[in-house]
Amino acid sequence: MRHRLAVLALVAALGVAVPVQAAGLSGMGAALFGNTFNFGRPNLSKPMVKTITVGSMKMELQHTKLTDIRKAFGGTIQTQGENKTLVSWLCYQTDGSKDPATATWFISNILGGGEFVMIVAVQAANPAKMPGDCEAASPKFATPDLGIPGVGATLADLKAAFGAARGNKIAYRADEPGADALGTAMNAQYIGYMLSGGKVTGFGAGETSVPVAPPKN
Repeated sequence: MRHRLAVLALVAALGVAVPVQAAGLSGMGAALFGNTFNFGRPNLSKPMVKTITVGSMKMELQHTKLTDIRKAFGGTIQTQGENKTLVSWLCYQTDGSKDPATATWFISNILGGGEFVMIVAVQAANPAKMPGDCEAASPKFATPDLGIPGVGATLADLKAAFGAARGNKIAYRADEPGADALGTAMNAQYIGYMLSGGKVTGFGAGETSVPVAPPKN
């Protein structure tokens, strides 16, 4: 979800120390971090994802750190890129013994400082084939519940939840004033879905705080 915002130039100018690069970000994680979806204009009246439940853990986009996720479920924080293309993540793949196997990415981009989780992405997985950028999930881990339809949902489920759904690649966006209530930032939430055969095979959500011009007196 690399957005060409003016704020990137400011953040990049601060400089970022980049660890050794890891295997490339893949799957739904790469789709949401990159430019696969068109999140051009808001088409939802309000953000749909609030608290995300991962097993016994509760987390929020832009507030939970990758280190919090690692403390709860283990794993290795991987990093690639620099400046605008900086991305750090944790990825866990379940084995399908309890529920259908999934791969989940918790991602921080340059706006999250490579520290705060800005994107959570989930996709259906083949338990016999592990993506190179993922690790086996611990017994404590469970596929995240974002409070919206997930893997296996139908177009009808998406229409019921969001009011509209068409095609095999669906993008939703909702904007709301930033938490500072000063009118100087807008919080944009993005939700993306990939479908095959009329069912969701991958989905996820991300948030970005977008600076706006202060209100005129």
